[in-house]
This record gives sequence, C-alpha cells and structure tokens, in this order.
Amino acid sequence: MKKTLIFILLLFICGCATSTKKISFIKVTNEEKTMKQEVERITTDKEKVMINQKEYNKYTVQKGDSLWRIAKEQAGNPNFWRQMAKQNNIKEPYMIKPGQTILLSDTYTFKTGNKTKKMFKYRTIKNSSFGVGEKLVFAIKYFGITAGFGILEVKNFVDINNRKAYLIEATAKTSPFFENFYKVRDVITSYMDVFGLFSWKYSKNLEEGSYRNNSYMEFDHEQGFAKKKEGDKCQIPPFVQDVLSELYYYRAVFTGKENELFIDVASDECKVYQIVVKKVGEEKVTVDAGEFDCYVVRPFLKYEGIFRQKGDVDIWLTKDKYKMPVLVKSKIVIGTIDAVLQEATVVEP
Repeated sequence: MKKTLIFILLLFICGCATSTKKISFIKVTNEEKTMKQEVERITTDKEKVMINQKEYNKYTVQKGDSLWRIAKEQAGNPNFWRQMAKQNNIKEPYMIKPGQTILLSDTYTFKTGNKTKKMFKYRTIKNSSFGVGEKLVFAIKYFGITAGFGILEVKNFVDINNRKAYLIEATAKTSPFFENFYKVRDVITSYMDVFGLFSWKYSKNLEEGSYRNNSYMEFDHEQGFAKKKEGDKCQIPPFVQDVLSELYYYRAVFTGKENELFIDVASDECKVYQIVVKKVGEEKVTVDAGEFDCYVVRPFLKYEGIFRQKGDVDIWLTKDKYKMPVLVKSKIVIGTIDAVLQEATVVEP
C-alpha cells in the first residue's frame, strides 16, 4: 500500500467553521496585514478601471502612483515603465497625476541576454480565508478508529523570484497503535504566491512502512513549464496549483454561491489535470472540534485518482469567511476513511 492517509487530506480538503472551545483565533501579523491591504488596493483599482472604462488596456492613475509602480502591477515588470512613458507621450521628468489615463499594451518586451521576452502579467486575488499561523489538526479515522493524524499549517513567508510566498506544510503520521503494523511519516510542502495564490514549488517526502518516495517540483509560470528535481519538464497553464496549494486557493475564491469551480493542478509525475469542485449541499455537522454550519462540496478528478475516485469524496466547508476544512469522507476499496477536525488555530483577516 504505497498511497497513504495524507492524500485523503490533499486530494481536496475544504471545510467549515464556528467558534468553539477547540477553535482559537490569532491576529494577522503586521507584515501580512500590509500585503493584504496592498492586494485589496490593487484589485479595487482594477475593478474601478473595468467598471468605469470597460477596458483592460487603460489604467487610471491613483494617488501615490509612479510609472515604475504601474508597470510592475499592470504589466508584470517594472522595467516596462520607459516603454509605457513613450507610448503615452510622457517625457522627462516623467510626471503623472491622479485621474490621468495611462494606455497599456500587450506587446511590451525586454531583453535577457540575447533573448527578447514578452510581457507576463501576474494576477492578484484577495484572500481573507487563511494566513500565517493557521494550524488545523485532523484525526484520520477508519471504521471509527483513529488510525493516524494529519496537520495542515501555514508556517511562514519566504521570498521566491522577488515575490512573497506562503510556506505551507502538510504532515501525516500513524497513531501509536497502528505503528506496530504500518508506520507512516509523510511531509508535503507547498510554496504559494501571496498575491496571486498559485504554486511556486512543491515537495513530497513519504515514509510509509519500508516504502520511500521523495519528489520536488518548481513552476515557471512565465515560461509555462514545471521542472522536476531530475530535470524532466512538462508544460503547465499559467498559475497552476499543486496538490496542496489547491486547497488554499479554493478556500480563498469559493464564496458559497458557485455551483462548480475548475482548478488546474500539476502532479509530481509532471502531469497537469483539472479538478472540478461541485457544491452538492449544505449541512450542520458535529466533529471533534465542535458543531459547524457547512457547505458540502465534492471534487471530481479528470484522471484516475489515487483511490480510483468515482466522485465519492465529500468535503464539509465552513459557511464563513474562513471556509475551514472540518470533515472529509472518502470511500476506498474497503470502507471509508474520514478526516475529522480535532482543533484549529485560525488567523483573523
């Protein structure tokens, strides 16, 4: 049995939340608060431009803007500012003022060595569902018996490609009794962009009985490929997720109104597949951590999943801004494995 309990969580956990004795709240850090305010400003400015001008190729200058900043946020690279100035006939000393309209282009280029690269524009997505310091502890139950434990934790920030990323870790281990038969020590790590909520890196370290499996992937969104530690490459769509970051992306974008959402995911085999997550109902559930009002969602994989999934993984999500996972029921060949929330530390947005 080379696939383990951790994947029950990672195939797609998403859940529910209410305040109970086993749910504690912490304040968002000042660093993250500043970044989330910046995301709010960027997305709000973009929404204003779209509403007022009905076009993506124009930008209205805001107080505090500079051509360098506009080029960075609207065109994806601050080095485009000179081309932007020339396009808009802005000459030295390159002064701009609030309310001024800046025309944008899809054809900005810059040179790296002997190569000319076209503009790549990073996305920005609001996130009020999770933050650094969040920790979710699950009991993995088989026929009602606790066979193991899983922890999902947003541990810290790291710098990747001059951008901030969340360091997210999922760990799984068997309970002391079951270790006598089959010992599991699994660690999966994801590095997820703070502003755009997509994956930069992913690693998997599995220790399951005598079985060992280590893998590592990096994602180059500008060039459109993923690279394994062995050097193998595969093409990816922009802003692809890994099998852990997909959970956090879904929590951020799901509002409860969508009947289905589609997510592009790259596996550690260097294959890209799509998950379709459908909302199938609403329900109040009681788990070890307390009672929660939840959305029930069901993910479908457009390929043969780890447990040969037939649409039989149900996930309970909290009907609040956190959309915290509290319960997952997953059918396997024999019986059902449940991931049940025991306790959680939640970050206030």
